[in-house]
Amino acid sequence: MTLARMAGSFLRRRRGIVAAIVLLQLAQVVFNLWLPSLGADIIDRGILRDDTPFIWRMGGVMFGATLVQIGCSVLAIYLGSRTAMALGRELRAETFRHVQRFTTADRHRFGAPTLVTRTTNDVTQIQMVVLLTFTVIVNAPIMGIGGVVMAIRQDPQLSLLLLLVVPLLLTLILLVMSALSPRHVIQQKRIDRISTLLREQLTGVRVIRAFRRQGAESRKFDEANTQLRSVWLQIGTLWAFLIPATNIIVGLSSAAVVWTGGHRIVAGQMQVGALAAFISYLMMILGAVTMTGMMAMLYPRGQVSAKRIREILDTQPSIAAPEHPLRLPPGPLTFALDHVTLRYPGAEEPVLRDVSLTLAPGTTTAIVGSTGSGKSSVVRLLPRLVDASDGVVTAEGIPLTALDPAELRRRIAVVPQQAFLFSGTVASNVAGRIRPGGEEEERVIKALKAAQAWDFVSEGGIHASIEAGGRNLSGGQRQRLTIARALYRCLPDPQGKRQADLLVFDDSFSALDFATDARIRLSLRDTVGDTTILIVAQRVATVRSSTAILVLDRGGVAGLGTHDELMRNCAPYQEIVASQLSAEEAA
Repeated sequence: MTLARMAGSFLRRRRGIVAAIVLLQLAQVVFNLWLPSLGADIIDRGILRDDTPFIWRMGGVMFGATLVQIGCSVLAIYLGSRTAMALGRELRAETFRHVQRFTTADRHRFGAPTLVTRTTNDVTQIQMVVLLTFTVIVNAPIMGIGGVVMAIRQDPQLSLLLLLVVPLLLTLILLVMSALSPRHVIQQKRIDRISTLLREQLTGVRVIRAFRRQGAESRKFDEANTQLRSVWLQIGTLWAFLIPATNIIVGLSSAAVVWTGGHRIVAGQMQVGALAAFISYLMMILGAVTMTGMMAMLYPRGQVSAKRIREILDTQPSIAAPEHPLRLPPGPLTFALDHVTLRYPGAEEPVLRDVSLTLAPGTTTAIVGSTGSGKSSVVRLLPRLVDASDGVVTAEGIPLTALDPAELRRRIAVVPQQAFLFSGTVASNVAGRIRPGGEEEERVIKALKAAQAWDFVSEGGIHASIEAGGRNLSGGQRQRLTIARALYRCLPDPQGKRQADLLVFDDSFSALDFATDARIRLSLRDTVGDTTILIVAQRVATVRSSTAILVLDRGGVAGLGTHDELMRNCAPYQEIVASQLSAEEAA
C-alpha cells in the first residue's frame, strides 16, 4: 500500500479539490445513467405511438442532460489532471531535494542512472495512476453499480445474464493482472540497466573509441536492449490478448441480450425501448468492469514505482545535521584537522592516518603527494562530505559534526578536480541568478578577471550561452570559469561581506598553462583578502610560494613546512621536486 499512502498524504492537503472531483464524477455518471432511460421513453412513448411533441420534448431534455454531463466530465478531468500533475511536481521536488543531501557513498548505493529513472519515469507512473484514479476508479464503480440497478429496472429476468458475463470478464482480467504484475517489476529494473549503459557509453565515448571497445560495448547494450524488449513483448502480448478477449465477451453478451430480448419482445414481455436501454446499460457495466480491471493492471506498476521512490526518501543521508546544531561565528574562520584518520566503508586500510593541519585566515596552505596519497580526501573532510573515522575536524574550534552541513558548506568555496558547468549563461554559472545591470554584474566581471577568464568571455559578454557541461568551451576555459565561480563567493558583496571563509583548489590548475596558472596565483591574495586558501596540486611551481606545504605519503604526513624547509628535510618532497624541476629551478 506504499502508493496509497504516498498519494494519500498529498491528497489529504487537497480535500476540497478531491471532494469536488468526486461530486462532479458522480453527477456526470448519474446523467449518463439517465440518458438510456430517456431514450427508451422516446422509443416506447414517442416513436411507437407517433407522438412527435413528446419526442421533441424528451430530445431537448436529453440534449440538456448531455451538455451537463459533458461539462461535469470535462471539469472533473481538468481538476484531476491538475491534481495529479501537482503530485508529480511535489514528488519530484521532494526526491530531488532529498538526493541533494546524499553523500557520494549514498549516491553510489543507488547509482546515478537509477536515481534519474526514479525521479522521472517512476514519478510519471505514479502520476498516471493518480490521474486514472480520478477519471476511472471514481467513475467505474458508480457506473457499474448504477448500471446494474438500472438494468434490473428495465428487465429483471434479462439481468440474470449479468451473473454469467461479469464474473467471466473479472476472471479474465484477474488472470492477466496476475501475469503482468511481476513483469512490471522486471521492466523497471531493465530500464535502469539501459539508463546505466547509456550513461556509461555517452560519458566514456572517447575512451571507448580510443581502446576500440565499440564492438564489446555495442554487444553489451544489445543484450540489455534485447532483455528489455523481451519483457515489453510479454507485457504487450498480454495486453494484446486482453483487448480482443474482452471484446469477444462484450460482443457475445450483446448478441445474447439481443437474442433473448427479441424473444421476450415477441412474447410481449418486454418493450423495444427497454431492450435498447438494457443494451446501453450492459455496455456501461462491462465498460466499468473493463476499466476497473485495466486500472488494476496499471496499479502494480505504480506500486513498484512508489516503492522505488519510497526507498530513496526513506534512506537517511549518512551525514546529516545534528538535532541542535551550533552556529558558526562571523568570519574569518580557522579550520583544523586534529590527528585525523579516515577509512572509507569496506576499505582494509585507512586513506588518511593521523593527519594534523591548521588553516588560519590569510594563509595559503598547499597539499602535495603522489597519486593515491589522500590529498582529495583532506578536501572532502573540510566541507564534511565525509566524516573522520578518528580524530576531529573543526571550524573555529567547533567540531564539524556539531554544525549544520548546509551552513558549513556556505562558508567554503571549492574548485573541484573535474570542471563542470551548467546550461545557462556565464553569469548564471558564476553567480546564479543576477539582475542585469546590478552590482552583481560588476562582481562577476571581477571574478572573471581574477580567474583570467575575461579575455574569452569579453567577446560574448557575461550573458553568453553555456551548454550543459560546458561542451562549447575548451577544458581550460571551463576550468577558469569554475575558478571564477569560487572566487565570486570570496569577493565582498554589496554589504562588504565575503560569503566564503575557505577557498579550496582541488588540483584545479592542471588544465591551465603555466603562465595562466602564475597570473591567477599572483592576483589571488589581492582578490580574496584574508580568506584562507588551500591548494591541492601536482605542480611544485604552483605550491612553492605557499605559507605551508603538507606532504602526504600513503595517507600519512611525510612533512609540513615551507618549500625551503622541506627541501632540506623531507625526502618525498625532494623526489617530487626533482621529478619536475632542475636543481637551479628548485633552489
